[in-house]
Amino acid sequence: MKLRREVKFFGWVAAALVIALAAFFVGGALRPEAAPHYVFDVSAPAYEANLGAIAARSPGGFTGFGELAGGDDRTVIGGRVVEVSSSLLTIETQQGARTTLRLGANPKLTRLEAGSRQLLKPGATVIVRRGDQQDEAAAVLVLSAP
Repeated sequence: MKLRREVKFFGWVAAALVIALAAFFVGGALRPEAAPHYVFDVSAPAYEANLGAIAARSPGGFTGFGELAGGDDRTVIGGRVVEVSSSLLTIETQQGARTTLRLGANPKLTRLEAGSRQLLKPGATVIVRRGDQQDEAAAVLVLSAP
């Protein structure tokens, strides 16, 4: 009778070990492959320049945060030019925060001009800002014509 109780006890212990091992491996298999993350680029030059600066909107209504893959054409700080030299540019936001940025050797300077619907042709590269309704385009920025 004593042997039966010990066999029963070790049977339960063995069953508990099997269940624990199975739970360990099943739990590992259920773990997500990639860690959760935010899709927000914090490596924009505005974060390194002045933390008090507020990202502006371009005349087309674009903030520069994620509208264009690659991010080379972002508008991340906007304001009035208060000082410029051969290597530095200082701007002041509407709130009065000043930011000084280094100018590269040949900075790309672009001026936005009003366009017409004739610019919208197949093959054109554009960025579209949606309106209040999802199927409405509130602004279109033409980056290149076909």
